[in-house]
Order: sequence, then C-alpha cells, then structure tokens
Amino acid sequence: MKISILGIGSIGTLFAALLSRTEHQIHLHGRGEHLAMIAANGINVVGEDSFSIESQRFEITFEEAGIPSRFDADSDVVIITGKARSIEPLGKIAAKIIKTNGIAFAITNGLGNTEKLSHHLGMHRVVYASTTHGANIASHSTVEWAGKGQLNLAKLTLPQDEGLETFAESVTNSGIDCQIVDDGRSMIWNKVLINIAINPLAALAGVKNGELLETEMFSNAVFTMIEGAKVARAEHIDVGTNQQLEDKLRQVLISTSSNSCSMLEDVKQGNPTEISVLNREISNRGEKLGIRTPLNNMLASIIELITP
Repeated sequence: MKISILGIGSIGTLFAALLSRTEHQIHLHGRGEHLAMIAANGINVVGEDSFSIESQRFEITFEEAGIPSRFDADSDVVIITGKARSIEPLGKIAAKIIKTNGIAFAITNGLGNTEKLSHHLGMHRVVYASTTHGANIASHSTVEWAGKGQLNLAKLTLPQDEGLETFAESVTNSGIDCQIVDDGRSMIWNKVLINIAINPLAALAGVKNGELLETEMFSNAVFTMIEGAKVARAEHIDVGTNQQLEDKLRQVLISTSSNSCSMLEDVKQGNPTEISVLNREISNRGEKLGIRTPLNNMLASIIELITP
C-alpha cells in the first residue's frame, strides 16, 4: 500500500512518522523549510514516545517543484493534513495521485471539509476523518507528540469497503488507535464542538490545553460548546447530551494537557486561523436557524480582529 500525506504540518509530521513504522510506502508532499529539513534529516518524535525515522524512508515532493507524472494514480490512500484553507489546492493534487479505487480523507479542523474534498474525488473515494491526537512542531524536523488520542473514520457512502478496513488495521499497527464508526457527520460535529471550545479560548489566553481546566476557563469552554451543540441538534445531528459533551471535553483537555493548539500557534506567528470554519461557521449557521450564539460570535470576532 502507498500512503500519501499532503500538507506536512504538526499532525502531518506525526502521522508520517507513525505510519513509517508500517511496511507501506510513505509519500510526503508540502513546502517550506520544515519539509526540506525532513528531507535532509528525517523525523524525530518526542513526547508521548521518542523515536527517529531516517529521511530515506519517505518519498518527498515539494510544492515549489510540483509532483512528477510517475505519481499519477499511484496512491492507495491520500491523507490531507493541511489547514482548512488548503483543502481546495490539496484536493486537486489528491485527484491527480489517487488510484481509481483509493480512499482519501482530511484531518482538518472545521465543517465542510469532507464535502469540499468529495467535489474533487467523488463521494465514493472520500472518508470522514477526525483525530484527537495532539502535536506541535518542536523544531525543524522534530515533532512533539503532545497527546495520544484516536483516529476515527467513516465512509460517506455505506457499506464500508475493504480498503478502509485494511487501512484502519495498518494505522492501528503503527501505534495509533483507529476506529471505524457509522455516523461520520456526528463524528465531525463532535470534533468541531471540541475545537470551538478549546481553540479560541486557548489562543486568546495564550495557554496550553490543560490550563483550560481551571474552573472559570472550563465553564466558558463548556458554554461555548453547548451553543454549538444547539446548532448541531437543529441540523438533526446526534452529538449526545450536554453532560456527555462536557465529560468528553474534560477528557480531551486532560489527555492533551501539554498541547498548544493550532490556533494559539497561528496567533503567535501572525498567521490566518481556522476560525472561519469553526466558531464563525457555528455563528453563521445559528443565525440562519434562528439560534443565538453570542459566545461563538464574540470569540470569532476577536480572533478575526487580531489575525490576518
């Protein structure tokens, strides 16, 4: 099996390192100094586990140089790990390199990413995906595995096919806890509810995930999440009870306590954030449904004011 990972940020680097411990071919595609350092030095993983992978283990292509024709229709699995704004350009690359019977998914925050990817690849090749693993780039070619979580997958169209099952087994064998679930929309929404509760608050307070467990901060996170849950339920999405959501949020904060969320890192670096597909998207959908979401609207507005 050949696995291509497009967009080599923190999660992409972590998954590249973990999947390289399987027998499969691993292709990485991205840009910039971080990927160049991986090409020269390989990947070092620190944190939850410590190990190194030599650069020779990967096939590497750079956005600046393009992808050679020998990669056309050559990948069994394509994983997009870039930001939400990269779904469109990386989706086009995925369409070029994926096999006719391949599968693809995006481990990307926010709503609507799976639908955008299916526009390029067709619903039959696209899988819902969500992960709760935490990762940070510690330095060029070194990634901190900041919290162990799960990778959850679900087909847009049922029944599940053999390719998805085979990939799930490969992921599990690499050390990642992988589960195939039935309700992909519920899975995505549950991840989004966690993101809207954690990301903007951590970014504005300048704290790591675990610090949001402090009583007042945690209460604000819970209230923000419950606003989003009201919107989800109005769209007929099963996200569980408010108590179940609160318990899950606490569990994620504990398991990723040392993680600096991606929005905090984007704010620090002056980069655009994913607020448009998280709290702003919740606010927009709530407005259309006649549901008030003042906390999500406020958090989105502040993040929009302080970032490009």
